[in-house]
Amino acid sequence: MNVQTLTQKSTLFILLSVLLVFVASDISYGRRNAKIYWTERDKIRRANLDGSNVEDILTEVESPKDIALDIHNRKIYWVTFNFDHSKIYRANLDGSNIEVIFNSKAQVAEQNKRLHSPGCIIIDTNASKIYWGNWRGLWGISRADNDGSNIEDIVIKPLDGDVFGPRVDAENIQLDVKAGKMYFVDSLNDNIARANLDGSNYEKLIGGIIHHVGLALDLHNRYVYRTDPFRDRIKRSFLNGDNVETLLTELNTPTDIALDPRSHKMYWVEGDIQKHKCKIRRANLDGSNITDILTELNPVYAIALDAEGVYDVTPDTDKLTTTWANVKSQ
Repeated sequence: MNVQTLTQKSTLFILLSVLLVFVASDISYGRRNAKIYWTERDKIRRANLDGSNVEDILTEVESPKDIALDIHNRKIYWVTFNFDHSKIYRANLDGSNIEVIFNSKAQVAEQNKRLHSPGCIIIDTNASKIYWGNWRGLWGISRADNDGSNIEDIVIKPLDGDVFGPRVDAENIQLDVKAGKMYFVDSLNDNIARANLDGSNYEKLIGGIIHHVGLALDLHNRYVYRTDPFRDRIKRSFLNGDNVETLLTELNTPTDIALDPRSHKMYWVEGDIQKHKCKIRRANLDGSNITDILTELNPVYAIALDAEGVYDVTPDTDKLTTTWANVKSQ
């Protein structure tokens, strides 16, 4: 082997070593910047996924309920709900640039007759749409552009024989955009159900559901996860409701749940809201390796994950793609 060949190989080895160090540094940086967000009494807070570096990003928030993240546009959305009015807000992920994009009291008379009362929210990033569940009205779900304009009411008709006829109350909504489906807790009819995005083809997946059930989809592995706060359990089933498994038992009133399927983790809220002793816990998707990541919290109503520090997963694909520009922008 001549000197020139050795020199070329040495140079290539050095370049590859430098590149690997750079890549490893970027991956570590992205992982450190993955976050969990939650509503806590009158605040919205966030922390690293291991519970470190807790920050208040919004304070003096009026009755925050559900939250949703638009990671691609770096926005957080949240719902405030009182029985006489509801609002939907959005802001940058750091809490800056707050906007009210829906205010039930500010709607014109005709819209007020439609009885919009948002109680939960989810984002369809690809279509630049938000969906929310209404707790009053002849429809359970509405959607709008992500700035709150162009409101559409989605009429969902439950199956014949359900107690409340054509009406549903969507307490929690999750989207499978690729399949054109929405999943929700129909708390009025005590079902976990799904329907097409236009409201057609209502399907009852699981019956006997009581209020305040948390819902999350693992579209990569084709599971729906749910909390059972009255039996202190977390369960999962196939997306069609078959093959129900109990993953965790003897919990303390589990409520909201969020998944990070790429890291094989689930996060959930647990604890007695009335006694102000809530915590956020984490486990593997099969229920193993339970860890407390945040404890001694004030009442927590909702959680959401920004787990895209390392990878970029768009809603309409199940492929994993590394996006270094996304890592560097964190």
